[in-house]
Amino acid sequence: MAAVSTATRPQTAASSADQVNVTVDKQDVLHAVDGRTGLYYAIPISKNSIRALDLRKIKSPNDAKHPAYQNEQGLRVYDPGFSNTCVSESKITYIDGLEGTIQYRGYSIHDIYGKKKWIDISHLLIWGTLPSPEEAKAYQDRLNAVPLLDEHVLNVIRAFPTNGSITGMMIAGLSALQSVNLDTVPAHVGENLYVGHPERVDAQIIHLLQSFAMIAGACYCHYTSREFTQPRPELSYIENFLLMTGHVDAATGLPNPRHVEALERLWVVVADHEMTCSTAAFLHTASSLPDVISCFISAISAATGPLHGGAIAVAYKHIKAIGTVEDVPAKIARVKAGKELLYGYGHRVYRTTDPRFTYISQVLDGLSEEVGRDPLLRVALALDKAASEDEYFTSRKLFPNADLFAAFAYQALGFPPEFVLPISCLSRLQGLTAHWKEGLQDKPKIWRPGQIYTGELEKPWTG
Repeated sequence: MAAVSTATRPQTAASSADQVNVTVDKQDVLHAVDGRTGLYYAIPISKNSIRALDLRKIKSPNDAKHPAYQNEQGLRVYDPGFSNTCVSESKITYIDGLEGTIQYRGYSIHDIYGKKKWIDISHLLIWGTLPSPEEAKAYQDRLNAVPLLDEHVLNVIRAFPTNGSITGMMIAGLSALQSVNLDTVPAHVGENLYVGHPERVDAQIIHLLQSFAMIAGACYCHYTSREFTQPRPELSYIENFLLMTGHVDAATGLPNPRHVEALERLWVVVADHEMTCSTAAFLHTASSLPDVISCFISAISAATGPLHGGAIAVAYKHIKAIGTVEDVPAKIARVKAGKELLYGYGHRVYRTTDPRFTYISQVLDGLSEEVGRDPLLRVALALDKAASEDEYFTSRKLFPNADLFAAFAYQALGFPPEFVLPISCLSRLQGLTAHWKEGLQDKPKIWRPGQIYTGELEKPWTG
């Protein structure tokens, strides 16, 4: 990136919000003039982005009044919340919020839904290909070969009060799992274990996928005071999850096939959603090269916040407060009058209907018998129907949040609202581990964002 004087170039005064048309050769270059120095910079554009490091050569004149603003790294980018910052390249998931599309490894969810199962999509996300029947069976066999939970892990979970936080139980269970497998922790071993060792990465992914399903099942059973059932090798991943949580038919002792199919379809739709807050937390931790359990604990912790996965719990409480189906019109009127908010509607990414919502609605349609027996779900669906038919909401592009409706599907399957976030963490683990594997393939770089210091300097010492 070259810096040259602009003395021979036409100068145009413009504010930071102005767009000025100038005649230049059309190239993949951002032409920038630093108004403080008059220097011109040609900054390469690649994939409709510029490299933050290319801004380092843009140096500011010395400003004695603001030494904290002077940085040897050059011009910095101030972006609270990373609202317009890309921190990685990925081949896993593509989202177009304007068109309302999601693709896994180039395959549209419109082509995948109802045709592929969890075992297929998790293989696609993690290893990049849809498995053959033989590959799918080998993958399932590897999952089923993971050892049962160590008694120390179960004891840690059971040490919690039964009415305690399920996510807290899960994080504790994961920490115990890590402690009984310390040979997988790089800092404990004293060496790099995963960069350049894809076979170790794959082994840890398999181990975590199966172990966390068992941990989630054990936590749920402890919370609901029911007996935990160990997984069976002849069952699928989702069948075993329902078995471990005790969601089985009394007559057969096996999961209801309708419920298995509902979860298969649901977990395909919610498998990954690109760089979410929890995914970023996972990868931020991963950048220091710890074990995968440490990364996953970071992701779960991020997901609990009310601006992320915890928002579903907030929406649930507000829907419950509505009362009955007959009270929905009054709720809609209060929202339109600006007296209340409509929780569970709108999304930071989508400006049209979330493509996942369509398929999650189909899952709910298949569970109509269960929905009809649940007063809260009847209120929620009546609220959605009223909002979807009201110009006030449609003109503002306030579409239902797919994650909220996935929560409704879980409730229809018999899981209480308190288990929605834990089960969501399990459904999303396939995508998180895919990002972990991808991030270790190149030379990883630790994530170390900067800050702009705005406090006082050189205060006189009076101590």
